[in-house]
Amino acid sequence: MKYLQLLLASFLGLLASVSQAAIDVTAATGVISGDGTTAITAVGTALITLAGTVLVFKWVKASFF
Repeated sequence: MKYLQLLLASFLGLLASVSQAAIDVTAATGVISGDGTTAITAVGTALITLAGTVLVFKWVKASFF
C-alpha cells in the first residue's frame, strides 16, 4: 500500500509540473491556417461544382421530358 501511495504522489507531482509548462502552438497554428485555407477552398469549390452539375442535369432532364 505504501508503494501505491508513493507512486500516486509521484504521478500527481509530475502531472502538476507538466500542467504548468508553457505550450508553444505557433507552428501548429501556422500549418492549420495555411493548409486549412487550401483544404476549405478545395472542398468549397467541389461542392459548388457539384451543385452546378446537379442544376444543369435537372435543367437538361426537364427540357427532354
